[in-house]
Amino acid sequence: MTLEIWDRVRLSEQEQIMGQDKRFGAPLSVAEPEAEDEFEPLDLSAQGEDGPAFPEDSHVAIVAPESNGGHRMLRRGYNYTDGNDSLDRLDAGLFFIALTRDPRTGFYPILERMTQKDALTEYLQHVGSALFAVPPGMREGDTMVGQRLFE
Repeated sequence: MTLEIWDRVRLSEQEQIMGQDKRFGAPLSVAEPEAEDEFEPLDLSAQGEDGPAFPEDSHVAIVAPESNGGHRMLRRGYNYTDGNDSLDRLDAGLFFIALTRDPRTGFYPILERMTQKDALTEYLQHVGSALFAVPPGMREGDTMVGQRLFE
């Protein structure tokens, strides 16, 4: 993430780009957010004072299941800072892990929409580094992990 540039963006613009209140993490559809509003469900049809509460290119609007045929990911981000790069820019970003049933439908199409339409993309460089298959657990009668994949 190009944090030096992002940090110069006004707070109100950062919130519009993300689709969330920066202080509490609440969606922009919450009129006066408080700490407990972080996990309020998105209401992408919500209206604000000047029109839609969420810009259509906001990050949360782009990645929401409602915008992606209902496809969901269980995801978690981990911030990192690793000093400076060779150009003396801050080497920082978000290590992102996502679990989905099928990456062909639950991850790659969403990533493609992000790279094409997400306002946040101006401040990001997407780097995909690995894809892991996690086989299902064992059921009674199975003799190995992932047995149903090989039957």
